[in-house]
Amino acid sequence: MTDTTVAFEPSIRNGETLLEVDDLTVVFDTEDGVVQAVSDMTWSLAAGETLAILGESGSGKSVSVQTLMGLIPKPPGRVVKGSIRYRGEELVDASAAKLRQIRGSEIAMIFQDPLSALNPVYRVGWQIAEMFRIHRGASRSDANRRAVELMERVGIPNAAARARQYPHEFSGGMRQRAMIAMALALDPKVLIADEPTTALDVTVQAQIMELLQEIQRDTGMGLVLITHDLGVVASVADRVVVMYAGRTVETGPADPFYAAPAHPYAQGLMNSVPRLLGERFRLESIPGSPPSAINMPNGCAFHPRCPHAVDRCHQERPAFVELTDRPGGAACHRTGEF
Repeated sequence: MTDTTVAFEPSIRNGETLLEVDDLTVVFDTEDGVVQAVSDMTWSLAAGETLAILGESGSGKSVSVQTLMGLIPKPPGRVVKGSIRYRGEELVDASAAKLRQIRGSEIAMIFQDPLSALNPVYRVGWQIAEMFRIHRGASRSDANRRAVELMERVGIPNAAARARQYPHEFSGGMRQRAMIAMALALDPKVLIADEPTTALDVTVQAQIMELLQEIQRDTGMGLVLITHDLGVVASVADRVVVMYAGRTVETGPADPFYAAPAHPYAQGLMNSVPRLLGERFRLESIPGSPPSAINMPNGCAFHPRCPHAVDRCHQERPAFVELTDRPGGAACHRTGEF
């Protein structure tokens, strides 16, 4: 787990809450109906902390953070209810100018696919330097110099020469490092990493995560890690949020969560991960598929796939309640029974 006891910059207090998401609900209006993308989502992020958001594809992980960045299209997307606060300042109803001021300089994001996120017709160094020219008013020469320094910081070899190359000339790992350099250009207080290690080999994955942890230790930056890779989460996360069908189904500190997940869906995720040590057992899969975001089942959204479902689960949506045996909470009628 990351060590959150670090010497933060003067503008960040040790343990300060940087980001708060409270009861957030996001929908998309489509020709086929209303898509329930995120429902009643609540979590917070402290300085120096790593929060991992877990869940299958389509569970609402990316939409939730794109909403707080002000990146969902409106229409068709809209926030039905809830609050997003950055250091106490509300972002849900913030103006476009205010969001532009916060994006990059206060909250930055590493997107899932660096090849599509980088502009193919501009050199990589130019794209990083643009951050300094636009947001800091730096001269072209100073911006280029700082871009090369950033590329060196994130471990891109021969950075001065690489800065003159185009995205297609970079490997997947190097493109990811370039995206990290761009995200870190303005020293954000919060970094959102959306599947930052997808499609990378395990060696590069480890290098990327080690780099992010090192930057956290140096700056006190808060990190929101969105992934479905439980192995990556186990090595870096302080707290975990598990999402299913757009809703938070379990939260808590990472160590107790890995030792004994409370929600049946979280248990299913853990049982699908191969282990090198301990007793050998057959890997389990979660039967079925996630529900349609347009036609959610009655009651608990997970009940069609849940081995512990009872009649109440088919009829009544479970409330999110605090766990009694450890910190955290879960949304299940039968929490603690299995």
